[in-house]
Amino acid sequence: MWWVAALTALVLVTGTAVSLVVGSVLRDAARRSAVRSMDGRTDLTTAAVRTEIDRYLDQMRTLAAALGAQEVLTAATFARMTAPLKPMGLSGATSVVFLVPVPDAGVAAAQTEWRRRGATGLVIKPHGTGPHVVGVLATRLDGQTAVAAQGVDITRAPAPYAAAADARRRGTVTVSDTYQLIVDQQLPAAKRQYSFVLTAPVTGAGGDFRGWVMMGLRGQDFARATLSRVAQNLLDVSLSARNADAAETVVASLAADRSGHRDLHRTVNIPVAQRHWVLRTSAVSAALPGGITTLAVALTATLLGVTGLAGTLVAILAGGRRRAERRVRAATRELRETEREAREQAGLLGTVLDTITEGVGVVDSSGRVLAHNPAAAQMLGIGPDASDLGHWQQHYGLFRPDGVEPFPTEELPLVRSLGGEDVDDVEILVRNPGRRSGALITVSARPLALADGSRGAVAVFHDVTEERAYEADLQGFAGVVAHDLKSPLATVVGYAELLEDVLTADGGGPARDEALQHLARIGATATRMRTLIDDLLTYASARDASLNPVSFPLGDLVHEVVATRLDAPHAGGYFPDVHVEPLPALSADPVLVRQVLENLLGNALKYTRPGNPARVDVTARLESDPNGGTWVRTEVADRGIGIPPGEHGLVFDRFHRAHPGTDYPGTGLGLAICQRIVERHGGAIGATDNPGGGTRFWFTLPAGDDPAPRSPVAAGAVQAAGVSSGRNSSA
Repeated sequence: MWWVAALTALVLVTGTAVSLVVGSVLRDAARRSAVRSMDGRTDLTTAAVRTEIDRYLDQMRTLAAALGAQEVLTAATFARMTAPLKPMGLSGATSVVFLVPVPDAGVAAAQTEWRRRGATGLVIKPHGTGPHVVGVLATRLDGQTAVAAQGVDITRAPAPYAAAADARRRGTVTVSDTYQLIVDQQLPAAKRQYSFVLTAPVTGAGGDFRGWVMMGLRGQDFARATLSRVAQNLLDVSLSARNADAAETVVASLAADRSGHRDLHRTVNIPVAQRHWVLRTSAVSAALPGGITTLAVALTATLLGVTGLAGTLVAILAGGRRRAERRVRAATRELRETEREAREQAGLLGTVLDTITEGVGVVDSSGRVLAHNPAAAQMLGIGPDASDLGHWQQHYGLFRPDGVEPFPTEELPLVRSLGGEDVDDVEILVRNPGRRSGALITVSARPLALADGSRGAVAVFHDVTEERAYEADLQGFAGVVAHDLKSPLATVVGYAELLEDVLTADGGGPARDEALQHLARIGATATRMRTLIDDLLTYASARDASLNPVSFPLGDLVHEVVATRLDAPHAGGYFPDVHVEPLPALSADPVLVRQVLENLLGNALKYTRPGNPARVDVTARLESDPNGGTWVRTEVADRGIGIPPGEHGLVFDRFHRAHPGTDYPGTGLGLAICQRIVERHGGAIGATDNPGGGTRFWFTLPAGDDPAPRSPVAAGAVQAAGVSSGRNSSA
């Protein structure tokens, strides 16, 4: 009958459309799952490379420091100190070599001296003329017995020689451009690898330069051990080094044993010492967990089959049991696969909870702790978890913020949430054997429906100890200002009264000389007061003054400030050594930026050790933010007295001085002014230890219209004043 045919056609058309829509949705979901898996595995690969590189750099720093601590370095001492490197599993490491600078006329003497120190078979083979850099002591790390690098002059290979020169100038570990190791040049061409060396300067306790320690690394061997563990034959991975000439060279690559089109790609920049490497990953989306489209295809086919079955049933009122059983088995397999993926997602959620810095805790209706992440355990400071609600206060040591009154159990956030209440930002002081000094935390809690239908609660902990301490410091700010302003005024008044008494007692002679001395003290005190007031006004104007950002070359402004500073007299008669790299353009207020440079360069020239000339490096590089903006990170590094441990962040506080009571004058406002100016431009500022000694200050500001680094126009005019520009100059 015609209506049977019409109904069958309607069922088939409707079912087919629905099936295709469902299949398309599932394929999109599989694609998104593959993208998430690709991002996660790329992040794991990046973390593995960074961790491994940092491990190598730390070993080089430790070895350089240990060698520098030896008054007389011998072959036996070097062998003893490098022996622990062999069992460490430093993948790709070929050998570690101690190198010394040797002049042309000193080759024979150097060979005799190091043979006397135990390098009995040493034969120095100088390359060309001029100063040489020769390996005198060496230890193989790849199981080979021959020490090919001993006696070799590395000036024959530009890459390691440039890395050695850069390490000496920077005072820290450097990585070379990629090249073929000297020890590998005797291998067949097919077995040679692109390699690189890590180089660290070795200095004595008195700061005297003694040489370098250098480690060679074969790129493919390094990558095979480092990347294969995390790639798991799912990703194609390549690691490229960006050399000094900006050219990229593939150091190593691993290819997954997977067929199909690589439709997912990721690129990550990884900092390696003073260089940047590039990690690239590729994968077949269908080969990644969660990216298989079988479920979408199977479900679409199932729906189409059901549609056909329904049409057939409508048409002939019959069905096929065997086909239905096959579809059920296929659906069961897909269900099991979905269950496995759900377990993986649960594992991922557990990993996230274990790595976040906020504490998270979950309890059931009886107060039994169901979950505690590591951050929560660290904040509470004690374990195991107490399961009785009535014992929580005593077990964890919970008090009100005054630290005296115990926190009532019925007012605890988790207890209130178990009663159905939403609780936000309750402050609790935790003090127990694990947190003896006490920690102030804020707790927010919410009711939670558990899987079995019972009521529970979840809480989030946030440690606010440092925030409250900072607020207390702000409260003392007014008292500090009042004291520092009143003290100079009291001194001025006292000396003025004393001067009046002296002049009244004796109108001439010795009294006159004494009066002049008092007048000088009054002038000095008034100057100190004026300086303090000027800094306070500058600090206030840095917050309230209008910004007038323009694009200007940073290098020209730096050289103007340096030239002005170098015109002033210098302590001890020592002339500072200032090295300025090519600098990009900024988009900022040049008047305020000059104030930042005046303070940072002034501090770098002022805080030097007695008897030592100031040494200052000014460098900059471009950085990108997640929003696509370009920033300039400027660094001012010195070799001065440095900042005491733990005070690198405090030096930006108002009136804080890292060296109070010393011979270095100041008001403690200069760095606070710098911070206010930089933050008004949307940037950041900080301080770290300089690896070569002293302090490295950095700040970020928006890049200008022409951000490419260039040497300043005014550079030639200030060369005679002790300023050097570019990488070939000494700092």
